[in-house]
Amino acid sequence: MIGLNNALTAPALPGIKQRNEIFDNLFYDTGSLTAEEKQNLSPLENHEGSIIVVSPKAANKAILEFDTVDEFLASSPRSVKALVVAGVGSSVIGTASLARNVANAYNIPVAGIVSGYGAADLLSEALGGWFFYGAADKYRLKVREAVDDFGSMINFNPFFPSMMPAAAPADNDKPQKTDIGALMEILESDALDLSLIVGHSKGNLLIDFALEKFSKDFSDNHKYFDNLHIVSLGAVTNFPPKFTNVYQFLGGIDWFGGLNSRLGLEHTTVPSAWHHLNTELPYHISIESLLKENVELS
Repeated sequence: MIGLNNALTAPALPGIKQRNEIFDNLFYDTGSLTAEEKQNLSPLENHEGSIIVVSPKAANKAILEFDTVDEFLASSPRSVKALVVAGVGSSVIGTASLARNVANAYNIPVAGIVSGYGAADLLSEALGGWFFYGAADKYRLKVREAVDDFGSMINFNPFFPSMMPAAAPADNDKPQKTDIGALMEILESDALDLSLIVGHSKGNLLIDFALEKFSKDFSDNHKYFDNLHIVSLGAVTNFPPKFTNVYQFLGGIDWFGGLNSRLGLEHTTVPSAWHHLNTELPYHISIESLLKENVELS
């Protein structure tokens, strides 16, 4: 079943995703990908909640693509120790670029969750609040969940008959393809043992939202509370206190990320750096050197 949230945004997605390719080139180190890799990744086909696995550039391995979390987990991904979530609204190119930077830093394959652009995001942008996500965006995510929950209760589709079939009763055993849902499934799976999660910009909000749900679901001790390293770039977020290895970085001239941060929380300022990770532009954050110097994986 296609959620109401997806139905509301489907007509706008082609234009949004093409526009976000421009943002990818601004905010992410797309030069870390080869021309062939960029050509093989399709922002229009790699939908929200799909998974990619990116190896270090020196390994010269093709980027793996998985349509669903189930497909990814069935691939025996024990070698994948790190996961990235790029900013909401970025295309799969941005996700792959972020994953490549992390893969190069630790010489390991890295999974990336393609983040989405839901109805609540469109409403936020229409109201002029695209980059004012901050604490209020947690309510936006709750609204986004509510929109799909509402759609799952509708047994007919009078508004978008050409876009989706009549809604069937919700199947709780088949979670919808959302970025948050994908992250939750991966965190709860025994098929892999993560050591690192890296988020950038709005991706940090998605990670925080998922980790809050995770910490409530696993009220007792879980290995991730002490073993999982969480790195946020471009937004200082109030992650659940159960997670003890949190590293937050904000550029010294990043007013964009600063507007959307909890600046009273502990974080590291990166001198003379703005919000972007594109090493070909001035005032960038160099993820590879930042991770190597500050976040050691066991």
